[in-house]
Amino acid sequence: MTLKQKTLRVFSLLSLVAISQVATAQVDFTPIFTQIKLEARADFDYYHNTVKGDTLQENPYGFHGRYFNFVIGGPIGEKFSYFFRQRIIASPGDVSLFDNTDFLYINYAPTSNWMFRFGKDALAVGGFEYDAPPINVLFSTNYWDNFYCFQPSVAAAYRSDDANHMLLLQVGNSPYVHYGAGLGFAPGQEWKSGLMSYNLFYSGKVGHLKLLHSVNMFQRPDRKYMNYIAIGHELEYEHWDIYLDLIHHANGLKDWGNNFAVVSCANVYFNKEFNIFVKGAYEQNRSEDALPGFGNISTGFYDIFCETAHSHLTYGLGMEYHPKSCPDFRLHAFVANRRTTDYSMAIPVVSNSLRANVGITWSMEVYRMLKERMAKIARE
Repeated sequence: MTLKQKTLRVFSLLSLVAISQVATAQVDFTPIFTQIKLEARADFDYYHNTVKGDTLQENPYGFHGRYFNFVIGGPIGEKFSYFFRQRIIASPGDVSLFDNTDFLYINYAPTSNWMFRFGKDALAVGGFEYDAPPINVLFSTNYWDNFYCFQPSVAAAYRSDDANHMLLLQVGNSPYVHYGAGLGFAPGQEWKSGLMSYNLFYSGKVGHLKLLHSVNMFQRPDRKYMNYIAIGHELEYEHWDIYLDLIHHANGLKDWGNNFAVVSCANVYFNKEFNIFVKGAYEQNRSEDALPGFGNISTGFYDIFCETAHSHLTYGLGMEYHPKSCPDFRLHAFVANRRTTDYSMAIPVVSNSLRANVGITWSMEVYRMLKERMAKIARE
């Protein structure tokens, strides 16, 4: 054996020992993070935009990089763990560079039932479209597009002994802090606005049925609250699954029943490599309350999920393919349309945005690659 081979073997052994210590001290709460990963997604998009009664509008198309993420996480000692996911992009986010950090938190699990979390996290909101990693949401609803969900927060959770039920209470920044510039705060300083969110979240599993429910209060710039309720249900079997999300949000008593979203997606799995899916959603904001403006913020910003006097109908179908020889690679394609109706005019204006997309997603599991490399060295 050459000196180079010996050096490589020693390095690989040390790497695996370090990772193995992480793997044997996993935190009892799901999801379990013992990983080092790079993930990326690139798409080709074509949009065909029309407005009823008008000529064809601009139709953009081309290749673009959509996501490039660095993911790392794992236990720190016996009862602590951490998770970090950073979007590695060339320019800062809408608020600041830290806006591109999705997760950066510490978990403390004193027992198998209790967990406490501190740091930047997703706001605890129900629904399965919301729950999916953004890189896996191939086409989205209007409310998903406008939800600034990653916020600094603190949370406490209790999980049942059978791990099928969890109740979580979270306090964090409100998604409305992203409009802090209208309150006179410079970019990156919007957190000084003091806008908070209060979130009660439940996840459960009963047989093939999964539940993701929440009740939320998001503080607005006028110091009042948006009330938000999200109820998600999913049936999951070996060869198919389907979810249904019901979402309601209200800025006042008159809003109840006027502002809501219904989202559903169904998958059919032909094997572990290939599946097709159909997805549809209807969203509307038919609020009759004329909320006063605040600073430089227009009335429409009081509902950040759907513009006042608008509705959106989104529907489409697509496919995903994971080659057996490379399961960390995904090829996807879909066709989707969003039909938007603006009721603010005397005659409602209808527009359509038809989107055709083909893309690839790639993940490099550094942790797994090191394990496989060590196994190969052990066989030599």
